[in-house]
Amino acid sequence: MQSDVALTKEAPALKPLSGIRVLDFTAFPPGAACTVMLADLGADVIRVEPPSQKGKPSLVIGQVALSRGKRSMTLDMRNPSANDVLLRLVRSVDVVVENAKPGSMEARGFGYSQARSANPKIIWCAMTGFGQSGPYAEHAGHDLSYVAHSGLLNALAPELPWHPATMIAGPAGAQAAVIAIQAALLELARTKEGAFLDISLSEATGWFLTSGMNALSDKPYKISASPDRRLYTCADGRFVAVTSAEPRTWRALCDGMGIPELKSALHQPDPNGEVTARLAGIFASRPAAEWVELLAPAGAAVAIVNCASEVPTDPHVLARGSVAECAGVKVPASPIRIEAASGARSATTTDAPHCVGDDTADILGMAGFSEDVVRTLLEQGII
Repeated sequence: MQSDVALTKEAPALKPLSGIRVLDFTAFPPGAACTVMLADLGADVIRVEPPSQKGKPSLVIGQVALSRGKRSMTLDMRNPSANDVLLRLVRSVDVVVENAKPGSMEARGFGYSQARSANPKIIWCAMTGFGQSGPYAEHAGHDLSYVAHSGLLNALAPELPWHPATMIAGPAGAQAAVIAIQAALLELARTKEGAFLDISLSEATGWFLTSGMNALSDKPYKISASPDRRLYTCADGRFVAVTSAEPRTWRALCDGMGIPELKSALHQPDPNGEVTARLAGIFASRPAAEWVELLAPAGAAVAIVNCASEVPTDPHVLARGSVAECAGVKVPASPIRIEAASGARSATTTDAPHCVGDDTADILGMAGFSEDVVRTLLEQGII
């Protein structure tokens, strides 16, 4: 089985989406995260960007992690002639990913209906905050908006007002889009028909409510006082997370910490905090990593609490290759790991982001545009 994400000489690259061409109109992290995952799977991702940015690094909000492994072409979408270029280009493309306001690309002259008329097999993935329909479809928003609307914010927050320090809806929507695109590609292979994919970031985030909407309180979630599920401070100031959901993990914890008399305390009320205080005192006697090394192999459910800067040096992360390096920047490696029977493995693309417009001539040439036509488009400021 695959042990790490790094590509070795003995393990050739597995690119299941090799030959799939993606036209990427996204300008925000959710769409960019979707297309970088497609690039990791071998797709040829082409970012469409304004000529005014030509020569600058092709970065989404300055993030290498969201911009690696993609080609870049320039096209002035405000120019009426741009639609002619796109309708010709889309004939050589399999997937379009965009995050525009519902209906806005259609109104501009290049939306799903126009693309489908040029290429009936096109798969069009529209990623928006609230979806293509419903009373909120045209509402503005960003990640916090969708986490709030989905119900997840209330479930996560220890109290309100509160907001997460990182994006949640964006990555959720990106993964939903990748799944939908791959499903649509399978359907295309069977039926020879394209599809329109309506991805709502709010709905994708709602999938995190795995306990069921009826099982969650309407009040912000309060951290349980139960000693078997909480964070404990260790000697080095770092925390370990204890999550003993079943007797075997609690027994392993108690045995490893030398407190077998507390085995019967699992899921029992601790109104005076005596059990919690007992565990807290013991955990404070060693560094967090030592506790994990001692308890986890014995079957206790304990994990170290990493901050973002600590993740790249975590021994498990290093062993798995869960962090890659691109253009001198540490980036999350692809979470999708595939190993074929041949031994070929999927891998994280670490090709540095191109500069805006670097690939325009090659991309248009691939689509059948002659050098003279490309030169004319350039002279007219269309590309």
